[in-house]
Amino acid sequence: MVTIKERHQVLDWLVNNLMSPEALAHPLATRDFSADDWAYVVEGVPHEYRPLLWRSLLPASQPAILCAMRDDARKHLLAELASDEVNELLALSSADQLLVLYEQLPSKLARQVISELPKQARSSVKDALSYHEDQLGRYVNHDVVTVLPQTLVADVLLDLKQRQLPPYTDVLVVMDEQERYLGLASLDALFSASRKVAVSEVMMSEVGILPNVSLLDASNRVKASGLSMLPVVDEQGILLGRFSLRDSLDVMQEHYEEQLSHMGNVSDEDLFAPVAISARRRAVWLGINLATAFLASAVIGLFEAVLVQVVALAVLMPIVASMGGITGSQTLTLTIRGLATGQLSAANLTPLANKELRVAAINAVLWAAVVGVVAAWWFGNGWLAFIIILALVVNMLVAVVSGIVIPVILNRVGIDPALAGSVILTTVTDVVGFFVFLGSATLLFL
Repeated sequence: MVTIKERHQVLDWLVNNLMSPEALAHPLATRDFSADDWAYVVEGVPHEYRPLLWRSLLPASQPAILCAMRDDARKHLLAELASDEVNELLALSSADQLLVLYEQLPSKLARQVISELPKQARSSVKDALSYHEDQLGRYVNHDVVTVLPQTLVADVLLDLKQRQLPPYTDVLVVMDEQERYLGLASLDALFSASRKVAVSEVMMSEVGILPNVSLLDASNRVKASGLSMLPVVDEQGILLGRFSLRDSLDVMQEHYEEQLSHMGNVSDEDLFAPVAISARRRAVWLGINLATAFLASAVIGLFEAVLVQVVALAVLMPIVASMGGITGSQTLTLTIRGLATGQLSAANLTPLANKELRVAAINAVLWAAVVGVVAAWWFGNGWLAFIIILALVVNMLVAVVSGIVIPVILNRVGIDPALAGSVILTTVTDVVGFFVFLGSATLLFL
C-alpha cells in the first residue's frame, strides 16, 4: 500500500529531475504504485514534461493510468502524444477503459477501435454508449459474482474457495436462469448459515439501481445501503452489472472537486494545463466579470454632477478591484485544490506560479487594453486610460501571486485556506488596486 508521503517523494524527485532526459532512461515500473498513484504523479508534473514521463512508464500500465486521470489532464496528455502512440495505447485498452477514454478520442478513431473489439465486448460498449456520460449505465461494472437461488450454501462456499473475488465484494448477486435479479446474499450470512440450506433462504431483498439514474444519485444509494456494491438492473429486472463503493467514492470526489472549481470559475481545469488553454478559458469569465464591473461603474457615473473633479476616478475604481479579485480567485481555487489533493508541494510550486503569472499576464494585457480604450473614449483623457491600464496589469499580477502564496501560508500555519483565503485575497487586491490607481492619479493630476 503506497502512502501519500511516498507519492510526494516520487513526485518531488520527478519534478526536480525531469529536465534531464537521462533521469528517465528506464521504464518506471518500480515500487507498488497503482494506476491511481501514477495518475496522481503524472497530473502533478508540469504539462510540458508529461510526455517524457509518460513514455517511461510501461505500456501495459498506461491505459489504466490514463483512465485514472482527470478528464482535463487526460485530454491534454492525449493531445501531446503522437498518433501511433495513441493507437498502441488503445490497442492495449480493455472495453471498460475505452468507455472512459471515448469522449477524448476523435470520433472516427473511437468507432474504429470499438469495431475491432470482440463481439461480446463490442455489444457491451455500444449498450453503454447509449447512455449519457452522467448516467450510471455508461459505467456499469460487469465483474460481478452471481449465484442461483436453489444452489446449496455448501456448493457456494466451495466455489468461493477456488476463485478470487473482485474488489469490493461482500455480497453475491442472486439471479434466476433468465438473469433476472432476485436479491443479495452476504458473505457473512453464507458463512454463518447451515451448509445444507439453499441460497434463497439466506438471501436478502435489496432494490437494484436503474441504469438511467445519475452517477451522483447512484453513489448516494450505495453510500446509504451500507454495502460495498449494489446491482444495476434494467426496467425488466435483468441484471446488467454492479456499482461499487469504490466507484461511488470516485464520483463523490469528482463532484465535490467540481463544486470547488466552479466557485473559482475554473471548471475542472488541469493544475498544469497549457497556458494558452487556461488563458482562453479564463478570458471568458474575466469578460463576464468585466461586463458586471462596467455596470457598477455606470451606476456610480450617475452621480457625475456631484463628484465633479473626481468623477472619472470614482467611476473606474470598481473595475480595478473587481478584475483583481476574479483573477486572484481563479488561482486561489486551483491552489486550494492542489493542496487538498496533495498534488501541490514545494517542488512544483514554482512551476505553477510561473504558469499562473503567464496566464494572468495574457489576460491582464488583453482586458486592460479594452478598459483603456473605453476609458479614453468615455472621458476623452489619454492619461486616465494609461492609469487604469497600469493599475489593472499590476493588480492582476499581484492577485495571482497572492492566490498562490496566501493558501500555502495559511495551510502551513494550520488555517483552512478554503475558509480564509478569499477574505484575505479580496483585501489584498482592493488595497493594491486602489493604491496603484489613486496613487498614479495623484502623481499625474495633482
